[in-house]
Amino acid sequence: MSKRVADLLVETLEAAGVRTCYGIIGDTLNRIAHAIDRSEIDWVHMRHEEAGAFAAQAEALLTGRLTACAGSCGPGSLHFINGLYEANRNRAPVILIATQIIRQDIGFESIQEIDLSDVFRGCSVFCEMIVTPEQARRKTVAACQAALTKRGVAVLVVPADVANAPAHDEPLYTVHTRRPLIRPNEADLDAIAAILNKSDAITLYAGAGCAGAHDEVVAVAARLKAPMAHTSRGKDFVEYDNPYDVGMTGIIGGRAGYRAILDCDVLLL
Repeated sequence: MSKRVADLLVETLEAAGVRTCYGIIGDTLNRIAHAIDRSEIDWVHMRHEEAGAFAAQAEALLTGRLTACAGSCGPGSLHFINGLYEANRNRAPVILIATQIIRQDIGFESIQEIDLSDVFRGCSVFCEMIVTPEQARRKTVAACQAALTKRGVAVLVVPADVANAPAHDEPLYTVHTRRPLIRPNEADLDAIAAILNKSDAITLYAGAGCAGAHDEVVAVAARLKAPMAHTSRGKDFVEYDNPYDVGMTGIIGGRAGYRAILDCDVLLL
């Protein structure tokens, strides 16, 4: 059998680092499910798609790699939405393969027809439908790249007839999985240092961007003799083994963190 769009899609997910796909198999998803079964990606069958979205988010956050979930048309894919809203808010690199009814039935209020692009646009960094087989590789690569680069949910809507169509020869596109290193320029660093050196009331405010830099952030607080407040998402990364931590701010925060931020002269984010 010649290569199908479903095979090409799964090959691209593998190349992007996907190792697990969560979901429930059925009707419009079957061709993609067969391709996953022949791949190195582990399929994890869930009792409900919502749990699959939460599981995909957890794996993505714990490992830092792109994780997939996939659903059938209509309510099958729609059930992922609660978990995907949280995944996108938490900046977890997750891709949803949302299968759709065949193209010739779209626009006629067909059974289980839902405008999935409209539904998921508010909880994603990328949300597009593969309209023709010729688009399959480019849009799959674009979805994977968006999830990894923008750190959020990418949604790829795949009509069942497109998934089953013969794959077309396309120019090769590669998903770049390494995260870029971003830092201030030298002039900004010098300006920041000058401000800190002149201040006697500094507070550090740590968020999820401190992931993997616990010791360095605590060392900065020690050097500045400064209290450190943290966000709800930053808690996992800076609260432990940190004598300078004074708690969280915000609606579920505490007074110490609130006062540390309110009363400082310089707030170092």
